[in-house]
Amino acid sequence: MVAIGPLNIRFDLLIFLLSLAVLYGIFRFLGLSSKQREAVIGTWFYGFLAWKGSAILIGLLTTRDLSLALYATGGAWSQWIAAAVVIWFVYRLDRNLLGYWVLSGLLIWLGMTLAVPVYGTILNLSDQPIHLWSAALLLILFGMTWRWMHAPTRGHILWTVCGASGIWLFQSYAVGQVQWWMMGISLILFGLSLYVARPSKKAIQISIGVLVLLAVVNAALPERATQTITTETASTGLNIGQIPPSFKLQRTDGSTFDLASLRGQQVVVNFWASWCPPCRAEMPDMAAFAKERDEVTIVAVNTTTSERDPDDAVSFVEPYEDAFTVVYDRDGQVGDAYRIQAMPTTYVLDESGVIIAKQFGAIDKNWLVAQLN
Repeated sequence: MVAIGPLNIRFDLLIFLLSLAVLYGIFRFLGLSSKQREAVIGTWFYGFLAWKGSAILIGLLTTRDLSLALYATGGAWSQWIAAAVVIWFVYRLDRNLLGYWVLSGLLIWLGMTLAVPVYGTILNLSDQPIHLWSAALLLILFGMTWRWMHAPTRGHILWTVCGASGIWLFQSYAVGQVQWWMMGISLILFGLSLYVARPSKKAIQISIGVLVLLAVVNAALPERATQTITTETASTGLNIGQIPPSFKLQRTDGSTFDLASLRGQQVVVNFWASWCPPCRAEMPDMAAFAKERDEVTIVAVNTTTSERDPDDAVSFVEPYEDAFTVVYDRDGQVGDAYRIQAMPTTYVLDESGVIIAKQFGAIDKNWLVAQLN
């Protein structure tokens, strides 16, 4: 979340809008007409409207409160609806614009990849965040797409989509979140690409050579876990891959809670306030997740110094006391240590106390499941 005066804007959405502005300039430089530029960029904008509109509708059905529904994320359903809208507009685009549409998708994905780091390692080569490896692969795919975007064929488009699927699978594997259905999608795309646009014999030979080389390198390296950041290698800080400051705070009943006591467990630290609409919107999803995942502890830290009346926080969170560990930052020291500028703010810690994910803004059950899979 980025604070702009009294407004808080999600960083990934800011990158998305910035990418659209950059694309507009690129397409103008390439000589596309105003109508053509608006057709391609409008596809993504309508997809964004579909995502946000469906999220509000889903939030309204679950919370029955419009003020809370405005901050809902919609989860996976909203993402699928937005994807369907984008695909529909692409289907209706002029065939001559398909290459530009694929190029725009890759550039937006590149911006998001660089803006939202994901830590993990591939082939045990280093502890660098996986988004840097992914960005390098995306740049190569971006350059290849640039070569044929003026005259796209089904084969070109399929191989680009197949390459993008491979990068997605690569990233998922590196952070330990790959699932069978992901591999199924990638294999189907690969088979379809082979059927529609058979590669040359030379391309097949080079591809097999690269795969054999990677297999030999991977087999020669010592066995290590893909998530190599541990308490021995992690420094103290608030970035992914670091250990956040520990704290001791009082619960509602006056007893003392120590974050360090949860070492060895997966932990979600969520900063909230009773006056904050996004905080109120995310609480039901957090409670539902907590009741399903006993091995995960959610620590709900109330920023008490921001409350008009501390009793408001106590009465608001009472229905969720059985799902969370609720504590109160009465003097604001913990909020300062975690540099809380926008609420809600959430940190996800692994068993070693290392940050594996963070979110500035409302979260939902699907987000928690994805981070703690």
